[in-house]
Amino acid sequence: MTLALARTFLGPAVQTTPENAHTLLQSDRLSRDFTAVGVEDTVAEALEKIRANPGTGEIFYCYACDPDGRLAGVVPLRKLIRAAPGERIASLMFTRVVKLPVDASDAVVEDFFVTYRFLAFPVVDADGRIVGVVEMNQFVDAFSDTLFDEVEGRVRDEVYRFVGLPQGELQETRPVRLALKRFPWLLVNIAGGFLAATTTRLFEHTVAEVVVVSAFIPMVLVLSESLGVQTTAVAASMVAHGDVDRKVVVREVLAASLAGMMAATVVALLGRIYSPGFGFPLALFVSVTVSATLASCLGGVLPFLFKRLKVDPHLASAPLVLAVSDNITLLTYFGLVTRLLL
Repeated sequence: MTLALARTFLGPAVQTTPENAHTLLQSDRLSRDFTAVGVEDTVAEALEKIRANPGTGEIFYCYACDPDGRLAGVVPLRKLIRAAPGERIASLMFTRVVKLPVDASDAVVEDFFVTYRFLAFPVVDADGRIVGVVEMNQFVDAFSDTLFDEVEGRVRDEVYRFVGLPQGELQETRPVRLALKRFPWLLVNIAGGFLAATTTRLFEHTVAEVVVVSAFIPMVLVLSESLGVQTTAVAASMVAHGDVDRKVVVREVLAASLAGMMAATVVALLGRIYSPGFGFPLALFVSVTVSATLASCLGGVLPFLFKRLKVDPHLASAPLVLAVSDNITLLTYFGLVTRLLL
């Protein structure tokens, strides 16, 4: 897992301390050795400006400013060199610039380098005008073994909790205590499996009459489980770090539902190969779509519910989402097949 992905789930990797709390304007790490060009400049004009003011350090990016002097875009130097001399900077630059404010602390700067992996960042004032740059080699001391060990440890703890392993799992040396810690969440899986077996038993006549139904059970179940767990991971991460954004949760649920619908279309087409009519493919399409939507909704809601109940959302959400979505999927699947084919 990359550090950028780790930050997405775990929050900032570098914590502010008295030693790194001063801002860039107070820091000797802010370099004013850079060349700004105009957005309407040609490549030839921009290169001429760089040659006229080469500076003393390495040049990674060319910063483009609008007529008012505000930072408008950035062009990697190698892209600039390869472009035609008459081409305008405006057509080459990236307009979504990752930039730092002048009041950013060293901790924030270090976190930017860990997250985005750029070689340098422009620093702008309150009006958006570039006042300097910070380069990675000026902050290389931040990327110590301690920093990486801290991030990797937090990633490991998050993964353990999400799959149902309590914190401190590696420190526990007694097998019996390890088993007792893991067993409660296995009971949730057992309960879900028993309900699924009961549901299947209720529709044993359908399974016996339409043999192809049993062949598609694993495919139907795994799709809803996958989409539900993905949405659960996003919601549980938000809850864990207090960074709750309802728009992001809604977006994840909608994305999972649409992905489920697309997967349902593919599964229905595959079902058409095994069934001469349209009843079985229709049952596959509807059941996968409904189960994927429900699983993603559960994944987006349950972590917040468990947080209110003071239960670890990582430990509780995934097993319950899987158990509920599996049974709803089977009920929908068997019910539709029975109604349409028998």
